Order: sequence, then C-alpha cells, then structure tokens
Amino acid sequence: MFDIAEWDAAVVPSDPADRMRGNLADLALEDRDGWHGDALSARLVELLELRERLDAELTRVAVPWHRRRAWEADGALSPAAWLTHRAPISVSDARRLVKSVSVVDAAPHLAEALHTGATTAAHVDTVARVVSPRRLPILAGHDELLAEHATSLSVEDFTLVARRWAAIADDHLAADHHPEHEPRNRLQAAVTMDGRVDGTFNLDPVAGAQLLGALDHLAPPDAADAPDGVRSLAERRGDALAELAGRYHRGDAPDGNPPSLDVVVDVATLNGDTPELARRRCDLEGIGPVTRATLERICCGATLTRVVMAGESVILDMGRKVRFATPAQARAVRIRDAGCIFPSCRRPARWCDIHHINGFAQGGSTDVATMCCLCRRHHTLVHNSQWTIEVNQDGTFTVTHPARGP
Repeated sequence: MFDIAEWDAAVVPSDPADRMRGNLADLALEDRDGWHGDALSARLVELLELRERLDAELTRVAVPWHRRRAWEADGALSPAAWLTHRAPISVSDARRLVKSVSVVDAAPHLAEALHTGATTAAHVDTVARVVSPRRLPILAGHDELLAEHATSLSVEDFTLVARRWAAIADDHLAADHHPEHEPRNRLQAAVTMDGRVDGTFNLDPVAGAQLLGALDHLAPPDAADAPDGVRSLAERRGDALAELAGRYHRGDAPDGNPPSLDVVVDVATLNGDTPELARRRCDLEGIGPVTRATLERICCGATLTRVVMAGESVILDMGRKVRFATPAQARAVRIRDAGCIFPSCRRPARWCDIHHINGFAQGGSTDVATMCCLCRRHHTLVHNSQWTIEVNQDGTFTVTHPARGP
C-alpha cells in the first residue's frame, strides 16, 4: 500500500529555506581541525560567495515586501523599525537594506544584473550609499549605465564610479532648478562614560576637503624616533582637531571674544588631596568629571571661570577669572621658544599652547620666565605623566622623565 506521506514528500517540493537550514546544520558539524591553510581559504571564499548570493536574494525578496508596504500590517512606523523588531538586524543595517531595496526597485537593469549574478549586493549597496532622496527620481535614467559598470568593475573601482554619478546627478538637478536643497552639514557628538566626546560628522565636499587639509597640515607625520611614539593618521587628525578648537578658545575667534570654559572643583581636589568619591568635584561644564591634570592643563591658557567648592554645597570662590598669559606675554614666549620645547618636537610656536611650568594650584605665577611653548599633544602629556620641565639658570628648559632622563 502506498504511504500518503511518502507521496507528499515525492510530489511537494521542500522549501528552499528549509533545505538551506539543513545544509547549514551539516556545515556547522564539519570538523576542520586537520584542514590545511589552502582548504580553509577555499572554504572561506565559498562561504563568502554563498553569503553574497543570499544577500542578493534578501534584497530581491524585500522589494515586493517594501512596495506592498507589508511592514505596516504590524503597525510599524517604518520598514527599518519593523526589521529591527522582527529580525536579528541592527538599526543601521536595516536602514542600509531599505536603501538598497529602493535602488533595486527604481533601477530595473541593476535589479536584473543582481538577479542573474552578474553583479553583487555590495555593488547595489554602493549605489544606495550615494542615492539621496533627491537623487533617487533620476536614477532610472542612468540605471543601464550604472548596471554596465557594476558588472565589469570591482566594488572598490565601482565606488568611484558611483560617487562620480552622484556629482553628475547633482549637476542635472541644479540645471533643472530642482527645488530641494543640498543636505546640510551636520555633526553629532555625545559624552561617553569615561568623559571623552565621541561623534560623527557629515560635510559637503568642499568643507570636508578644507577640514582634512587643515588637519593634515596641522599634524604632519611624526618622526620615527618620536619620544612618545608615532601616531596613526586618525590620532594625528584627532589631535589637530583639538588644536583647532584650542586656538578658538585661546582668542582666535572671529569676533575676538572666545567662549569660556566653566569648571567646578572642590577645594580638596584643588589642593591635591583625595576627598570622598561622592564629594569629589572636578567637573567641566557640559562634559562632566575630568582629571585634576586636565584642570591644570586648561588653566595654563584657557579663559576659565572656576567655582571652588567645600563639600557639596559650600562655595568658597566663584566667578574670578583664572590668570592666563596676556597677548603680549604669549607673543614674547612664542618668539623666545620658536616652537614646542619638548625634545625632538618641531611644531612651530603658532601651533603651541602657553604652558605654566608651575601651575596656579601650586602657587605659580604668570611670568614669561616660568612659561613655555608646548604643542597640544605634549602639553597634555606633561600634565598626565611623569614628564617634568625645569627652568635652567640661563633661561632655557630641561624636559626630563624619571625613567628616561633628559
């Protein structure tokens, strides 16, 4: 007698997704401990190729899903919100998928190339990264040309083509007097748990080129024998950005009236003691807790308003401007030192802070003889390490480290 279950299995094809789950389960049981490097490399490439095809099918399935607004059935406010709620995907990845879907839906030639495997999901994602809402309506007119390049170029080379298309698209929009405006420059920043400021920015090409050019000019590559190590490009640009902000605060503001920094500090911390953690106050307004070394460094040259506290509520001193070098003193120090006095540093004086060798907390005075030029990088290092600076009898300076010497 013929078993109906066997008949169903023979006639009704299994779900491709179910077969894929079974194959993945078999793959997970694969013992690769004895495999040679070539075998592991081959398997890695195979899996990446399979993942690419899966990404392509994922995009193709999402096109009709998005077109029919199936995500609204659950009351979701956006397709990205639905995806992050229903699937194991991050918000950023969900948004990237939705953008790729919009590209495939608007570009039939690119969609066909993706379906046949002539191009990859990474190529589509590259187009999606340059397709803004105002560029999307004209994508169809350039779809065939983009698809041709996507099938013949690597993702890296195609990235440049996509960026060039975006510029051409903007030229078309400008010629047609398109009503939409250019995206505005923006910068997002947040204070982290350790008191650092983390963020991202998005600038138009001219502003971006100007910023990167200024940063690279302010922070050229370090010498191979730099005493505190050679910085990466990202580190150098980060230091240069801090230097630009520092210049503004030192008086280089266009209106000649730089913003002030507000610090709240308790008297015990100011004197170098260690108060109870709950009572300790050494806070930079808008940022939160900072180290005492940071307080001492910014007191060397910032326009700073301090509030000295005794405990949680008793104010000992408020509103007095901490003394800092006058413009004439700063000019004299920069002319005398010509640049950063730290060993092997060649940063010119105009890029340097004026450092008080004896800080205000130690009763130091604001005199030309007891101030020197330090670039922002080494100024921070001196205040946060064991490096010390001594004034010699002839007015020169000796920079030393206990473990290294002068």
